Amino acid sequence: MTRIINFFCHNFFKKVIALVAAFIMWFFVMIEQDPEIEDSYTVPLTMSNAPYEFIALCDVKTVTLDTRAPRSNFVKYDANAFRVYANLEGLGEGEHQITPRVIMPQGFELVETKPDLVKVKLDPLIERQMPIELRTTGNVSQDAVVTDIQKSMDTVTVVGPKSFVEQAAKVYGNVNLNNNAASFEVQIPMNAVDAKDNVIARVRVVPSVITVSVDIESGVKKRIVPIIPELSVADGWELTKVSVEPAQMEIVGAESAVNPIVTLRTEPFTVQTGQRFFKGTLRLLVPEGVSVRNEQVSVSAEVVRKTVMRE
Repeated sequence: MTRIINFFCHNFFKKVIALVAAFIMWFFVMIEQDPEIEDSYTVPLTMSNAPYEFIALCDVKTVTLDTRAPRSNFVKYDANAFRVYANLEGLGEGEHQITPRVIMPQGFELVETKPDLVKVKLDPLIERQMPIELRTTGNVSQDAVVTDIQKSMDTVTVVGPKSFVEQAAKVYGNVNLNNNAASFEVQIPMNAVDAKDNVIARVRVVPSVITVSVDIESGVKKRIVPIIPELSVADGWELTKVSVEPAQMEIVGAESAVNPIVTLRTEPFTVQTGQRFFKGTLRLLVPEGVSVRNEQVSVSAEVVRKTVMRE
């Protein structure tokens, strides 16, 4: 023990001076060899504490962090060591300007956040029942005709943020006839589209797939039949010079569907009282299992008073 005490006491001041000098040199070397520098990290922006019944919508996906730290820190840490989030706690429906919060490893100083504000929209999640529309592509074989198409269900549920669900104009699925000559069954995906027929992002259709049965009958028959316009007028008036364009039309379908048809009639239409001349487009009433080239025809007629017979 005495020997240890003597060691520290012998030339004590010289040893203290040497120790201080060594510390100054170490500090100088560290500052020179590991200086503070600035660099940037690009970090994903996450949403935090979003209300359960809402979905958070934000166009900003990443945030750039300008940071300052010793050079060794930039070697030690990558972007995964940083976290940037928007705290949505307590917010309601609508748009909000939020300052991103940043969590960094020790030793880093935040210089700037880009952007320093983000716009977040809280949109309530809703559901909407919508009917299914089927669209056919391709054709059946030349000697066959589609007699019926049946869906496994008539409606589906569109689920998603309110502002996106409200854009839905229709839900449809494509049925590819694919030159088939016999009946078949197929599963087709459902698509929710807007008024311009664009598929809507951020919504899902439940169920996403339905089953469709296509009945096909071989032995196609064609026949040309006259068209009869179903026009009527008020009492005391009558129609003259009634004409329809085209006056006749070809119908196509399975023999069992075509054989009973001798005429095609338009949907009923009543000409307004006082209208002396009528010209318009009426839809044809096409029986099930029969197809025509055009389901609308042009109809014209003159409206005159009925002749009163006097004794």
